[in-house]
Amino acid sequence: MRVRGGSITISYDNDWLRIFDGLTSLTDLNLFECRNVSDDNLRSFAGLTTLTNLNLSWCGQVSDDGLHTLLGLTALTDLNLSMCRQVSDDRLRTHLAGLTSLTSLNFTYCDKVSDNGLQALAGLIALTLLNLVACHRVSDDGLQALTNLTALTSLFVSPCL
Repeated sequence: MRVRGGSITISYDNDWLRIFDGLTSLTDLNLFECRNVSDDNLRSFAGLTTLTNLNLSWCGQVSDDGLHTLLGLTALTDLNLSMCRQVSDDRLRTHLAGLTSLTSLNFTYCDKVSDNGLQALAGLIALTLLNLVACHRVSDDGLQALTNLTALTSLFVSPCL
């Protein structure tokens, strides 16, 4: 089952969160440009243990606090956090460490992700694609932390460092 936010009108009171309670087979959740999705809303995703693809791009209220919900989503292979500008290095190590099935991670325009944050990715050995476009706080030093990601086949870092 797939849910896409683009053409669906969603009421952002807490009632809309109840739709996720029974969707235990949900594999793909695309909330692109659902700008009212907040850290509190992400708590309703904790039971989506079959979720493999989660797109939170342009969900500007999502921050490090909300990423705590991802800890139990161990089937997650694709996580898009592009334009989630409140996501930072602060808790990446604890919030992403258990996501060892991740193959694709997108931090495009996550201005607060830096070299320190990249060190938190060292355990994501299944990662094949990492997008760091416009992560201006990432330098050569940070990229050194990725050397053990031997499965990595695609790395996007423009504009050039």
